[in-house]
Amino acid sequence: MNSAAAPQAKIQVNMGRIRAGGILMGVGGALALAGATVAGMALMAAFRQRVQQMDVPPSDLARQHWHAVKQATSAGVDVWLKEQPSGQRQPAGRR
Repeated sequence: MNSAAAPQAKIQVNMGRIRAGGILMGVGGALALAGATVAGMALMAAFRQRVQQMDVPPSDLARQHWHAVKQATSAGVDVWLKEQPSGQRQPAGRR
């Protein structure tokens, strides 16, 4: 065996092209961010306009639905408890 290692070729890197690629990626990222900002602002404006056109504000609508859900849940629990055999325990809130 030869104890002297064969010289390896060094990798040649074109730094000019690497810099140009980095600059292009930066410009592309800035353009993408600007486009996302413009699109987001357009969507927010449309959403605000839609909310202003609603007959019932979203907070009142959510409150109405929450009230309906609570009543339906209560009715379901009442029916479920009536259907239980008398020997079984009831839930802790209904003793």
